[in-house]
Amino acid sequence: MIKPPYDSLSLSLVLPFVALGFVVSALLSLITFTLVAHSEERAIERMLQVEMDSFRNRLARNPDALPPSTTELSGHFLPIPEFRFLAPAEPGQQRIERVLQGDRDYTVLLADVDGKPYALIYERTYVDAILGNLALYLQLGTGLMTLFSFLLGTYLARRVVRPIGKLLGEVSEKTARANLLAGPPLTFSPDDYPNNEIGRLVLGLDQFALRLHGFLERESYFAADVSHELRTPVAIIRGTAEVLIEYPNLPDVIQQRLRTIHRQAVRMGQILDAMLHLAREGGEEGDPACAIAEVIYDAVADCSFSLAGRPVTINVEVLERAILPVERSMAYVVVSNILRNACSYTREGVIAVRLDGHHLEIVDSGIGIPEDRFPALFKRLDKGEDSSGFGLGLSIVARVAERLGWTVDIQSRSGTGTRVSITFPE
Repeated sequence: MIKPPYDSLSLSLVLPFVALGFVVSALLSLITFTLVAHSEERAIERMLQVEMDSFRNRLARNPDALPPSTTELSGHFLPIPEFRFLAPAEPGQQRIERVLQGDRDYTVLLADVDGKPYALIYERTYVDAILGNLALYLQLGTGLMTLFSFLLGTYLARRVVRPIGKLLGEVSEKTARANLLAGPPLTFSPDDYPNNEIGRLVLGLDQFALRLHGFLERESYFAADVSHELRTPVAIIRGTAEVLIEYPNLPDVIQQRLRTIHRQAVRMGQILDAMLHLAREGGEEGDPACAIAEVIYDAVADCSFSLAGRPVTINVEVLERAILPVERSMAYVVVSNILRNACSYTREGVIAVRLDGHHLEIVDSGIGIPEDRFPALFKRLDKGEDSSGFGLGLSIVARVAERLGWTVDIQSRSGTGTRVSITFPE
């Protein structure tokens, strides 16, 4: 499974600030520029209209009155040599045009004055320069506002994330202990954190850690106490069976029953050891070594009695006698549970067990596993319709295999048997 990329909480807090600052400042800048540009256009049009009316009034009083002529505003009767492309306005009407002549920009009011086509030309280069400077300043303001939003967002994100980072470091440091039950329980002090939601989180985490420690302690004591209390009667049963097996002149039927009792006592002792190891936290103690082939032979012997009266044969093929660095009892739990499942669901045929240096394969010709059971196959208390157990076997197999670093793969279809492959690490 591909691990998703790290999603930084700080970045998740900063980005909205930056986006908000940029959007708001850019929107305000755009509105400001639009309003100023629109106001300038209306001012130019108003000024041209006023000058046009003023020239008409002067011309009405004095037929020899001259059109306005300044560095920015000038009036001309058409045609104009520099603006030959200007078309006169319709009689009794007027219109305004934007004209680009060379590198200069003009606003032209075309009208009819005293029955002649007339143009009032305003050079707007200065106005365009002012608008250009305004646009530049607004862009700089948008950039500065975005930068300010980034700095503010970073500051606030650090204030928010710093206690979380501190809590994460404290949790990582305390949970790094090899055994969580060794020493005092994990505790977190809410007084060391802000009196806000984070402080309440730390308080809840502290209460949960205390409850979790109590649960782990009770579970550990239970596993140890049960293992200790059951080991003595199991050892007595095993020893008594060994003595009785050696007793002479016992009928064969009794000898067979005594061997079954002895074998199951040995099996129960191994299961108790495995459960105790599984209940412990951390790795295996010491330097264990397990001959997996011997475990297979013991599991086959323990399962053989359940096949009585059924035409089922167990074939064991050992290609390489691997020695694995695991506790024998835990390896036995995995192999025996899978083999007992194969025996339970095989009415006739062959159960093939094949071992090489890195793989163990158990194949049966039983009724198989329906496809709809695979999502919950390793869950506790999940079992098939034909199962007479409690649905714990494969759950235990999954937990032990995870502890040992083994990979368990099950392939099956309803009515076609089941293939279980166990891969040991290199």
